[in-house]
Amino acid sequence: MMPMRTVTILVCGDPMRGDDGIAAEIVRRLPTTTLHLADVRHVGGLMPDDLLSAPEPIIVVDAVAGPAPGEVIDLPLGRLSAGSGASLAPHSSHGLPMHAVLAIAERIGGELPEGRFIGIAGDEFGIGTAISDATLAAVPQAAARLGHWVRVLAHGQRVPICA
Repeated sequence: MMPMRTVTILVCGDPMRGDDGIAAEIVRRLPTTTLHLADVRHVGGLMPDDLLSAPEPIIVVDAVAGPAPGEVIDLPLGRLSAGSGASLAPHSSHGLPMHAVLAIAERIGGELPEGRFIGIAGDEFGIGTAISDATLAAVPQAAARLGHWVRVLAHGQRVPICA
């Protein structure tokens, strides 16, 4: 039997920018028993060092621009890096686009860390705006997906980088 692993959750976003703060709300909805399996780190805008310094497995949680507001996105990190998520873009106030952050981390580290991306497509990202109704309505589904992956990864089940 494999030992339990702690899952690193990297929470992206700025709660002062409407839907951009949705990642923190998703994590808040996790049950305490699931949170005990995780190390939650609020990173704001994701940078390569966040991925390289965090123990694996990693789950990045962020808002997304592109798909219809409220759509829940659940992808392996490798799929987001490879450009298969070209129609979506994690929306936090990143200094670099997410695919570039992942590409840099992969180049420096030799491979991407094991992990997932969970996000909700947003609609309102202006300073001082509230989280939109469509985005807020998707939080329970996104929290369920996040909780699922925390439990799967914590129990030592490896997930292919691109599956």
